[in-house]
Amino acid sequence: MSELKTILVTGASGLVGRPLCAALEAQGYAVRRLSRGEDAEFQWDVEAGHLDAAAVRGVTAIIHLAGETVAQRWSDEAKTRILSSRVDSTQMLADAILQTEERPIFISASGISYYGVESEELVTESSETGDGFLAEVTRQWEGASQTLMNSGCRVVWMRTGIVLSRQGGALAKMLTPFKMGVGGRIGGGRQKMSWVSLPDLVNMYLFALETPSIFGALNAVAPQPVSNLEFTKTLGFVIGRPTIFPLPSIVVKTLFGEMGNETVLSDLGVMPKQLEAVGYEWVQPELEGALRETIYGDN
Repeated sequence: MSELKTILVTGASGLVGRPLCAALEAQGYAVRRLSRGEDAEFQWDVEAGHLDAAAVRGVTAIIHLAGETVAQRWSDEAKTRILSSRVDSTQMLADAILQTEERPIFISASGISYYGVESEELVTESSETGDGFLAEVTRQWEGASQTLMNSGCRVVWMRTGIVLSRQGGALAKMLTPFKMGVGGRIGGGRQKMSWVSLPDLVNMYLFALETPSIFGALNAVAPQPVSNLEFTKTLGFVIGRPTIFPLPSIVVKTLFGEMGNETVLSDLGVMPKQLEAVGYEWVQPELEGALRETIYGDN
């Protein structure tokens, strides 16, 4: 472990937050959890503009995971919540940090949706941003911590792909129909999917925390994006079920609207160039092994 001691984590009870906090503590870090709960050690309320200023004092790093779920029907109200929960919370943390003498490392969740909805070419951290609501969300989300970077903080934006977990996220929703034998490709099946196993994502946060040369955008994905058809066939093979019932694009758009188009039907092949450059070693770099361990493993 490095000289880092105390880490403040938002979204600590979420899909990534729970195992990440456990991993941090296993490495000997003291973890502060910032939440809305009345019994929380450190409290905040983003909508009310309240943050316990003591939460950021004396910490050597902040890992910011909190944000309204994207997996919902995107009404105007939902879009406002999705955007403001990320941008306002980041701005609140930045303002609190700038009022102290410390300049902790700031690592924030972000998304590969920064690159838009689709791209014919594989994209890297140096690729341009794209179109769409989620692209705008990630631009503003990352932009809200730019003042920290300007003030001397090391800032990392974890642009995350599809997280493989049986506890939540896209894979958890897919497992039931696939196990019933009614799963299949989505749309044409040619769209690229950029994924990451949950254990690797947790390790990537730790790696970013402890690697001083990492800053700015970091694509938190496996090194091998796959097509939706390949993902579907591999999942069916792992669980021993047929995958012969496709879900047409029009059905996805009817059921989920704009959200479905920007998430389920997105076509982005994202490469983790910064992780490769600094020598990160994936725990689960290949899809079949990652799916097998996710579905049948202990985590």
